[in-house]
Amino acid sequence: MKNLTSCIFAITFLMFVSCKKDTASYQLNSQSVDASLSAALQIRWQGAFISYNNLPPSFFIPDKLFINNGYARIYKDSVKISKHNYYSTRFRLVLPDSVKIKGDSINFEAGLKNAFNSSFYDAYYGRDITLYIKGTSNEALINNVATSEINPDVVKRAGLKIGHTIRNNLPQLQHNFEDYDTLILQTFNRGVKAYRNNEFLAGLGYDKEPVVGRLKEIGVIFKGSGYIDYIKIYNSVNGKLLLSEDFDTDGQSTVILWK
Repeated sequence: MKNLTSCIFAITFLMFVSCKKDTASYQLNSQSVDASLSAALQIRWQGAFISYNNLPPSFFIPDKLFINNGYARIYKDSVKISKHNYYSTRFRLVLPDSVKIKGDSINFEAGLKNAFNSSFYDAYYGRDITLYIKGTSNEALINNVATSEINPDVVKRAGLKIGHTIRNNLPQLQHNFEDYDTLILQTFNRGVKAYRNNEFLAGLGYDKEPVVGRLKEIGVIFKGSGYIDYIKIYNSVNGKLLLSEDFDTDGQSTVILWK
C-alpha cells in the first residue's frame, strides 16, 4: 500500500500544476461582507480529476460541472474511466493577495462524505480524505483513511504534515465517511490539529518550521468521488467566521467572505 508520502506526492502534483484561473462573481451579504473587496475580488472553486494510470489523463474541471444538488462532487460517470484506475478527485480555492487570512490561526472545516460506493473500485484501495492549506511560507495537511477492517495496512497513510514535519500511523484518523461528517484542520499556537465532529483527534507542533503565512489556497482531495457539503474557515483565536461556501447554487461557486 502507498504510505503517506505517496499521498503527499499526489497532492503536491495537483497543488503545483499550473492552470488558467477562471473568474466568477462571489455572493455578497451587505451586512457581513467587506464591500471594499467586491470590485477587485473574484474567486471560484476549481476541480480536478487525478488519474493513477492515465486512463483517462488527469485534467481540471470548472465549477459548472461539479457543483450540483447542494454539494461539490466529480462523478465517476462523467468521464470514461477504466475500472482499474484508482483515481482521486480534488477541489481547491485559490485566494488572491487582497484576502488577508492568517494561515497560522484558522479552523478549516468541511462537511464531507466518501462512501464505499462512491467509486467503482474496491474500498480496500482507500477512501482517503485529505484537507490541505497552502500559505505564503508553508503548507499543511491532514489525511483521513478508512478503518482497519477495510484495509489493515491503511493506517500507514493516516497522518498530519506541516512543511517537512510528518506524523503518520495515527489510528485516530481512521474513519469511514459513509455519511456526512465534519473534518477540521486547525492551526493555532504553532500547531496543526485534526478534529472530526468537533472531537480532537491528533496534533503536530511546528516550532521548527516556517509559519504558514497569509493563506493562499485551501483544498480537499478524495480517493474516488467524494462529496463536499460545505466549507467554512474560522479564526481559531476568536472564532469569527472568515469564509464560507455552501455549494447551493448549481454550477457556480458562491464563496462568501465575512468581516
